[in-house]
Amino acid sequence: MKNQTKLLIFVAVILGAIYAYRFTDWFGEKKIQIKYKVVAGRGTAKSSGINPIAFYLIDQEYRLTSIKVVSVEDAATNKFPRAYWHVVSDSNSVPVVGFQYGETPAGMKPKIAGLVAEPLAANGNYRILVEAGKFKGEKDFQAR
Repeated sequence: MKNQTKLLIFVAVILGAIYAYRFTDWFGEKKIQIKYKVVAGRGTAKSSGINPIAFYLIDQEYRLTSIKVVSVEDAATNKFPRAYWHVVSDSNSVPVVGFQYGETPAGMKPKIAGLVAEPLAANGNYRILVEAGKFKGEKDFQAR
């Protein structure tokens, strides 16, 4: 092979690698996109004085391995913020596209046995963190 051919192959490989890194998600962190909706007047959270909050995972179902809700203010100042709700799954969670705060999805259990979701303060700012294996996502929301 001539040196010119080797150089052209080398340039093509470099350009292909740059394209794969910049324009695909092969090398980046896998993100779960989350939306939420305050559901007026129904569900278990209404007894605490706030409206229930439903979370939706955008684009696909996920077998969640962890769901955690923390205070935004607490997360800003503490490396390990207190969890208001934390459920986990070892391996048998059911694929979900949505769930409601405080209601444990099928196949998941509280991180600490017997603990239930704590009531959220009205107008409090919170962050939900979800994991599904190597996929992760987070979303800030406000309880009302």
